[in-house]
Amino acid sequence: MKMRNRSWLMAVMIVLGAADVAVAQPVHRVFPGDTPGPPIYANISAEYLPHTDDLAVVFFYRSPSCVPEDFNLLDYLDLTPAFPGGPPRPFLCDLQIQGTAFWHSLDDPAPALQFFFELNAVPTWFVAWSELEAAAADGVLTISELAALPSLQVGEASSFLETIRNGVPAQRGGSEEVVATGTLLDGRSFVVHINEKLRDGVHLFRSIRIDIE
Repeated sequence: MKMRNRSWLMAVMIVLGAADVAVAQPVHRVFPGDTPGPPIYANISAEYLPHTDDLAVVFFYRSPSCVPEDFNLLDYLDLTPAFPGGPPRPFLCDLQIQGTAFWHSLDDPAPALQFFFELNAVPTWFVAWSELEAAAADGVLTISELAALPSLQVGEASSFLETIRNGVPAQRGGSEEVVATGTLLDGRSFVVHINEKLRDGVHLFRSIRIDIE
């Protein structure tokens, strides 16, 4: 089963051949700068589709227009080389977020704590949950399928903060919180607040608020 893990920075380090991966000391990394950012287009996966009873929300870490037509958004990570011997395809797409990751040691499989926030206005799509659930039922969701959903409402988050606390096996689970505000193309404003925890590989949404007015 494909898991929506938070080890993307380790994947980036491996791809880039970072020399200090084995350094056993606290490490702080920022993107863009120290790394090209996560090899991810959007903050959804097969195991993570944040929604209320009525609406689902998708935040794009990279420009939606750059998402390859053959990529399954439910896979979360895209490590497919952009060309033979080249970097992962997402690295050629414009970043809409910036971030910071804190590691106890780069020997760890994932950073202990991460913060993502807006670099540019963060593309934000809203769709009816019933439509997204049906579209994702076969395990595949392409950018074209998502864009074609009849209920699609497109906007931009002018303020975006995602806080990710990764779990430690046999000690504690992980958690994530997203707070975003912005406007839709029709001028209405939106507020999104997502609070979830990860327990034994299962995402449990403690609360989700999606307000559009």
